Amino acid sequence: MIKKYLLFLLVFTSATSSLLAQNYERYKTLKDTILQSTSLGFEKKISVIVPIEWQKKSGNKFPLIIVFDRQNKRSNHYILNTIDYLTSNEQIPSSIVISVESEQRYRYLETQYKISDPNGLAQENEKFIFEQLIPLAEREYKASSFRVLIGHSRYGYFTTSLLNSRINDLNAIISMSPFFTQKNVDLTDSINQFSKRSFHTKKYYRYGIGNDYPEDFLKMDSIIKKINNPFLDMKGYEFKKADHNATPGLLINTALYEIFEDWSAIQSKYISNKQTDLSIKSSLDKEIRSNYGINLNFSLGILNGKGWAFYNEKQYDKAIQAWKILIDSYPNFSEAYLNIIKAKILLKQDYSATVKEFNISLANSEFYKEKEKKDLEIELHEIVK
Repeated sequence: MIKKYLLFLLVFTSATSSLLAQNYERYKTLKDTILQSTSLGFEKKISVIVPIEWQKKSGNKFPLIIVFDRQNKRSNHYILNTIDYLTSNEQIPSSIVISVESEQRYRYLETQYKISDPNGLAQENEKFIFEQLIPLAEREYKASSFRVLIGHSRYGYFTTSLLNSRINDLNAIISMSPFFTQKNVDLTDSINQFSKRSFHTKKYYRYGIGNDYPEDFLKMDSIIKKINNPFLDMKGYEFKKADHNATPGLLINTALYEIFEDWSAIQSKYISNKQTDLSIKSSLDKEIRSNYGINLNFSLGILNGKGWAFYNEKQYDKAIQAWKILIDSYPNFSEAYLNIIKAKILLKQDYSATVKEFNISLANSEFYKEKEKKDLEIELHEIVK
């Protein structure tokens, strides 16, 4: 009986490891590394995934999403795959995603403030995030100043506390199974003061609580419903029968979708078949900046799709214009040059300059593997022969 159980456990572990293997559609793993936190005084392990269009030498910058509790592989992988899924379906913008591990021996201390425990290191952890990790992401990984933090349980509490102390440095927080009170601390009191504060751009807060902290949910929910501030988009979800560890899977997709719902709706105006005036792109970019406080690029799929929509309607001049707009945002997407060449051939226009631009783009692009580059070179020869 014991042997059968051990065999089952071995098979289950193997199957689970396979299930949790990372295979992304719109992202690639850039690195796993270790940072020595100067403020905490110990090491922090991190993983960095970047969009497939990310390139070290490109001028493109991307929103930054920091996901805590990397050591919880099941929820971490689910969150990362949800980000990938929503990005692939053009619902959220391509982002830099950093997962941060928390060792069990430090997890309590690094999320606890000294006002509750003299040994707490939450303020030191805050310094690590904002004075070391985020600057590194901006310097090395091309993260923009748009920042989303995602935390569960103790990090649900900690990320909610950052909503109060660092709201001007953040754009969105997703807290899963958070609690709101510790000794000498009641985060609902802090959130209640938000109605008196002014903000220049919209701030998002989403939290989800299962069967463990129903009183916390009710208290925070009553506070949020009383806050009347157009720059605060705050909402909680109660999963009354859900286990503590189930809330990440129940909340993350909806929360991310709602944070970027306006971005998705704005770029949908651009891809609409009814929209034939490409000059609207600048006003839509302005609309995004007005809502989010920063430019968030339209997705590669939307920009490319607009070019093909005009091409299939035989509006080749507009197709060329649309693909040039794409190139402004994603210069390493060399296929856009091939598409422009096809349209110019049909218009009987000279395309020699575009061939040169294609060759330069392809040589510098990290978007494609070597075989894909060779296939594109073959495609160019087929087009112009």
